Amino acid sequence: MKDQEIILKIQNGEHDNAIKILYKEFPKIKTLIVSSGGNKTQARENFHDSLILLIEKVSSKDFKLTSKLSTYLYGINRLLWKNKLRKKNNSKELEWSDTLILTNEDLGIEEEKESRIQALESVLKKISDRCREIFSRFYFHKETMSEIANAMSFSSVNSAKTQKYKCIEQAIRISTSSNLKNA
Repeated sequence: MKDQEIILKIQNGEHDNAIKILYKEFPKIKTLIVSSGGNKTQARENFHDSLILLIEKVSSKDFKLTSKLSTYLYGINRLLWKNKLRKKNNSKELEWSDTLILTNEDLGIEEEKESRIQALESVLKKISDRCREIFSRFYFHKETMSEIANAMSFSSVNSAKTQKYKCIEQAIRISTSSNLKNA
């Protein structure tokens, strides 16, 4: 059964059928958990938790699958298990070694990040030049509001802060109107 068919089953409330299909991924999860110090019972508990999370995510209207469903499920399991180990061991070493199992690309994170960057660039092109300069000075050049007020001839730091706030509102309006047009 294809990923989209499984997603449709979950969205239509046919969880039992979808879970039966997804349970084929359990051996991979069990291997992951047992190889990192867990046991079969912990693997089963972790897998069940991940299925609940997967069903919650897939059931939301704005869910968009950017990788294989099995990869997504594996990623959820890995993160849940890593968090349990971190709480148990409070170890910084695990945090680094565990991240090497899956890349961001495997989970579709790079695509999502690229999409957000494109949306940000689109908004930045549409805001006023003055707002673009304020954002550039504050977010990219890390200037203080006092430095921005002096450089841009604001009467006070509070005026600069107010203008920055208005620029943020302008960017939000543009972003919201763009999202409505794309919906």
